Amino acid sequence: MKKKILFWINGFMLHFELAYYLQQQIDDEFYAIIDINNNPKKMFLKQKLVNFKKTWYFHDNVKKTIKSPDLKYIANFEKKYQINLWKLAINERHFYRFNKFYKFTKTEILQFLEQECRFFEKIIEQVKPDYLLTYDPPFHYQKLLLELCKAKGVKILCIYYTRLKGNSIIASNGNTFNLPQNLDLIKLEKNQIKESIGNVKHISEYSSVSKTWNDKRASSKLEKIKALKDYILLSDSNNTQSNFTYYGRTKPKVILYNLLLIIKQKYREYFMQKNLVEKIDLNIPYVYFPMNIEEEASTLHYAPFFTNQIEVIRHVAKSLPIGYHLYVKEHPHAKHRGWHKTDEYKEIIDIPNVTLVHPSFSSEDLMKYSKLVITIRGTGSFDCLYQNKPSIVFGDVPFSIIPSVFTVNSLVELPKTIRTALETTVNPDYLQKYIKLIEERSINFSMMDWEILRNNQFFSNNTLSDIDISEDSVKQFFNNTKEYFKPLLNAHLEKIVND
Repeated sequence: MKKKILFWINGFMLHFELAYYLQQQIDDEFYAIIDINNNPKKMFLKQKLVNFKKTWYFHDNVKKTIKSPDLKYIANFEKKYQINLWKLAINERHFYRFNKFYKFTKTEILQFLEQECRFFEKIIEQVKPDYLLTYDPPFHYQKLLLELCKAKGVKILCIYYTRLKGNSIIASNGNTFNLPQNLDLIKLEKNQIKESIGNVKHISEYSSVSKTWNDKRASSKLEKIKALKDYILLSDSNNTQSNFTYYGRTKPKVILYNLLLIIKQKYREYFMQKNLVEKIDLNIPYVYFPMNIEEEASTLHYAPFFTNQIEVIRHVAKSLPIGYHLYVKEHPHAKHRGWHKTDEYKEIIDIPNVTLVHPSFSSEDLMKYSKLVITIRGTGSFDCLYQNKPSIVFGDVPFSIIPSVFTVNSLVELPKTIRTALETTVNPDYLQKYIKLIEERSINFSMMDWEILRNNQFFSNNTLSDIDISEDSVKQFFNNTKEYFKPLLNAHLEKIVND
């Protein structure tokens, strides 16, 4: 019997390529929900590369309406599937704190949620898919689909970053990667034990890969000017009416916003230069808090009740034992978002037992001499394992199975959690066991590297995605990346065929 496979496809293009190569290997029924802007949508409407039995375009089915939201249906949906819809909605960057162009009303949000629930429920009931193929959801509606599929018994094959060598893993749960939750069951070879005892590695492979990825994505002034020209001439203005993530994003507003962002960035850099500390005492007992980029899905979806970073820092400062200081450092990639507002930096600076450290200061040194690393859900909580430092996170992370990684479940317990973590002796064997687990289950495929390849092929100077693409150029890209794509393809084949 043919299996039914539902793909989530968007501008990322990853699962379009996956469907292209999977259909050459298996004779199953393919379905697709497509989330795409107007210009690249033209190619999908007429493409012959993948024979989908049926496709649905997300933004054709979820759009502005004059109908009042059916609160009874939404409430019943939430109760039936045990999905907290407001948690998803309020942590959606487009609906709430991070939208610079449009303020959604409560009614509008409920209207969109209702449409999304009905749309996804109808598709799953109609198709009855065996699998959903997607990647770690950045937006609330992708997360909603994933959670609904779980509730309906659909098998999830979701691609996640592993933080090791940029490799990927296929799992149904981004909190755990479906890993065994008892590392004591994992046995190390003698050479692995020796490596853990003499561990002198000071930075994870993920941090290195992430830095390279950000460097490659950075555009020169000339490239930005070219992207601006393409945006003015080529981008489809109708997106502001057909796609709610584009509401309010008229071309004049977007251009003005980016010009103001440059000014704000310069002003904030000037403030940081004057007020953030560049020289600190590393010999005092201190806890290190590396800041997150707030509007990233890694925080919004995986630490949904700790998204106000300033408040989290204040809670940590309240919970420190006397004799300990808190060093807070801005995320270096926050620059791409224009840094934080100066008022937010002032709030941190005003906390008596906190020092806000300049982003240029060495993160490695801050970790090396710290007694404890605390972050909402950032890379620092993993990097510090290489320096045998305990850590505390406020969101679910797969490596929390390592005993020296503590998860905050209640703010009331935070002082106790901090004291326990400070008294914890790190056993480096557990890091090696975790690495062994990941290496056994991960795939030699970096979504970061693949994204750079895609951007270079289709997007205007790595910036503008709403442009026309041709079927021939897509096919050429698939052919060019065939060998690179093989590990990801084979991993999916193994799970689907051997099921």
